[in-house]
Amino acid sequence: MTFQYIGWLYVMAPLLVVLALLRFRRRHYWGHSLVEQLAARLGNPNVVFRLPTVLEGLAVGFLLVALLGPVYPFILNRIERGGLQIMFAMDLSQSMEEGLERGARLPPPQPSPTHPGVVLRPGSKMEAVKASAIEFASKRPGDAIGIVVFSNNAYLVTPATFDHESVVDYLRMVNTQTLINEGFTAIGEGVMMASQFFEFSKRKGDRRAKGQVIILFSDGDYNYGRDPLKEVEKARYAGTRIYFIGVALEQGASQKIREAVPSTGGKFFDVNNPRHLEEAFEEINRLEKGRFYATDLVQHQPAYFIFALLSFLALTLRMGINAIPHFVELS
Repeated sequence: MTFQYIGWLYVMAPLLVVLALLRFRRRHYWGHSLVEQLAARLGNPNVVFRLPTVLEGLAVGFLLVALLGPVYPFILNRIERGGLQIMFAMDLSQSMEEGLERGARLPPPQPSPTHPGVVLRPGSKMEAVKASAIEFASKRPGDAIGIVVFSNNAYLVTPATFDHESVVDYLRMVNTQTLINEGFTAIGEGVMMASQFFEFSKRKGDRRAKGQVIILFSDGDYNYGRDPLKEVEKARYAGTRIYFIGVALEQGASQKIREAVPSTGGKFFDVNNPRHLEEAFEEINRLEKGRFYATDLVQHQPAYFIFALLSFLALTLRMGINAIPHFVELS
């Protein structure tokens, strides 16, 4: 503990010494020879009768310490938050530019009206997933949400954060052109990257394991990178639940992943149209309720209220003693 206003000590300490000397030098009676004879018979006064003076001194002392501005140099606050940490793991392979509903004719790509340089393909799997993810995020204000994208490799776009406005901005900017030089579907890489973020967060002490959720989006079978089944097993062991949203998957595609994700406590959703996608998010929103803990580092945490409270308690006790008639009479 340190003090912000140590200069007060040089003013208040001499003043308190002067006041104490004046108090003890002040005489409350005229001397008489009979006093010495009575003192020998009565003995010294009980120390309990000095309690009011002791309490007054403690009250003044605690108040002086409070005036010095005591602070903790730093303190870690453990904060319980409602909600979860959710990572979107999004497949950015070129096939995500196809229509969500088979046979549907898509309009040509259009520039985004809100993000210059971003190209949109209305009606595509990519745009349908992004629109539903944005709607889902708006319904989870208590969740920390992040984004991982993958094709040949996986990349962390944003860690799980409560700043949902920035998450929505990233979702709007992400598209298949983001990883235009890659073309495979490395589902294992995407799951691994999201799991690595959770592991890093856990090592920092930011949260409990029960709040880890991955929502995986893909429209094809894995054909590159790490074995997704091994990554799903690692996630299950770490306490991470995986929800796999298959976006217009071909018959039998990613069959082993479909069968593996329920072991994590998650679920597979077979999505073939926008309504199915909305229903999948609604079910995840209904199923996933939980809590996690975060640590917040606070520098120069004020501590004066502790000493102010002690001073108040001392004065209250002093006043309470004066309200006892028998004690007043004896003292």
